[in-house]
Amino acid sequence: MKNLKSNIILSTLFSAVALMTTATHAAESNKLQEAYKSTNVKSALINVCKDETGKSKKLSAAEVSKYCTCAVEADGKLTNSQKWEIQSSVNQKKSPATLAFVQKQNKDLQACFGPQLTGKLKTLTEDAMKAAQAKK
Repeated sequence: MKNLKSNIILSTLFSAVALMTTATHAAESNKLQEAYKSTNVKSALINVCKDETGKSKKLSAAEVSKYCTCAVEADGKLTNSQKWEIQSSVNQKKSPATLAFVQKQNKDLQACFGPQLTGKLKTLTEDAMKAAQAKK
């Protein structure tokens, strides 16, 4: 059961990365608009991610850099059609983790993050889920 829970958490965590741009648009639209005006959009997006992710102080600067680089790379590989599928799943209150391309992306992200960062992200996600449950 614990292994199943861990897989669900990881799937949820990495599916969330696929939605990073959409969620970030709502929260940081001005910074993103500026990033898209940059002569190096990818680098600018990574920097916006670093600024926002670093605010939590839960990851080291090196971990934030690794996370953001991997996340922006992964997001850049998604097609518009795939993003629409992810958003449709969310709108239907279904987990995007059931989509085959998201499962592949999750494996690719875990490989990019490496075992140490993957483990830390998993722990942070579990802690956040416990805190959310405690508030209910």
